Amino acid sequence: MNRNKTIEDECYYIGLGFAGLGLIGCFIYFKFIVPILPDSSCFFWKVFGLYCPGCGGTRAVDALVHGHILQSLWYHPLVIYTVVVFGGFMLTNTMRKFHILHIKGWKFHAWQLYGALVIVLCNWILKNILLLCYHITL
Repeated sequence: MNRNKTIEDECYYIGLGFAGLGLIGCFIYFKFIVPILPDSSCFFWKVFGLYCPGCGGTRAVDALVHGHILQSLWYHPLVIYTVVVFGGFMLTNTMRKFHILHIKGWKFHAWQLYGALVIVLCNWILKNILLLCYHITL
């Protein structure tokens, strides 16, 4: 048994689980749930009249799935960031595991999580400023 597991190995296997669950969840959501849902809005939006930090995430995923990258970026930039960082990590570490082209695989860095947090906060603040000052809605 290999006792020299790195944090990248652990993140890789956790990432495989999340990717599988995410794909199954997206399929179920878009295939079965979206068609029967009325146009519903966010609880945060209904109560406070402001966007929540996650507002636009579902629309961003939907836009990305349909190939509208810029629209996805507008709805919620964290989706594109996640695809690039998570996708790059998973791809390069899969190549490392199968010894393809002597790829070493991306390393996990805490700045990746801090970057995601900054994106969420900046997106939330910007969208609410546009809403409150210029009445621009998504």
